[in-house]
Amino acid sequence: MFTEEEVEEILRAGKIVKEVRSKVPEFVKEGVKVLEVCERVEEEIRRLGGEPAFPCNVGIDSIGAHYTSPPEDRSFLSAGSLVKVDLGAQVNGFVADSAVTISLGSDYEEMIGVAEEALERAIGAVSVGGKISEVGVVVEKTIKSHGYKPISNLTGHQISRYTIHAGVSVPNVATRNGGRFEPWSVYAIEPFVTLPDASGEVVNGPPGNILHIIKLKGPKDQNARRYFDKLWRSYRTLPFARRWVSHSEGYSLTEALVAGRFVYEYPVLMEKSGRTIAQAEHTLLTTDKEVILVT
Repeated sequence: MFTEEEVEEILRAGKIVKEVRSKVPEFVKEGVKVLEVCERVEEEIRRLGGEPAFPCNVGIDSIGAHYTSPPEDRSFLSAGSLVKVDLGAQVNGFVADSAVTISLGSDYEEMIGVAEEALERAIGAVSVGGKISEVGVVVEKTIKSHGYKPISNLTGHQISRYTIHAGVSVPNVATRNGGRFEPWSVYAIEPFVTLPDASGEVVNGPPGNILHIIKLKGPKDQNARRYFDKLWRSYRTLPFARRWVSHSEGYSLTEALVAGRFVYEYPVLMEKSGRTIAQAEHTLLTTDKEVILVT
């Protein structure tokens, strides 16, 4: 059970995400640098009194998740793209997570509405003590009713303090998951939609510039250990961007920690057949009686 103060921190994180999410369409324009989108989203989160719970993800077309700009990224948003922006804020380790998809003249703009409808119906299927598997049934049925296909191996997830993926997955297709939505828990619901002729699953692509501490005990080298401890104090088990630690000292030490497997780098997740993906996401808080839309 959360304390009253913890609930307020969760709701505050959600309020920040909601406000920043509403501004994303202002940031995502043809010709804008991807790096600028990432930095503006993260700056807005900080300006509103939170900290990014993870680096702003910008997934263009077939990229489903886990891409953020590297340092000095020169890539631009181009006409005809479908752009997914996934953002999160944390307040004292309590996280809210949301995503929006924007069309820059894409031929697949209709998928945005399908993703949003699937999200709305999925949220309606969540109840305290209700079956988690019911969400997958609703999402899959909604998406397929419009002639599209869900991404079967991307899921929503439970969120805990300082942990984005807390172990419980919320499926986007029908499964035999026997779990139930527990009271006093936080869940992200996030349908992903692709084209009917797509594979309907994602595979690992190249490194996506998003890092995450995976060992509690740091390296033996004193300089590396001091730097590892600094990262732990700053991010704990939350993901962070390579560009956040790309200063002269941090670059080589960060790469050493990745090479030594003290820090993990997420691969970009890409639609297996290279087809375009749309996404919609919100965060929910369950109490002992109700489900609260946080974002």
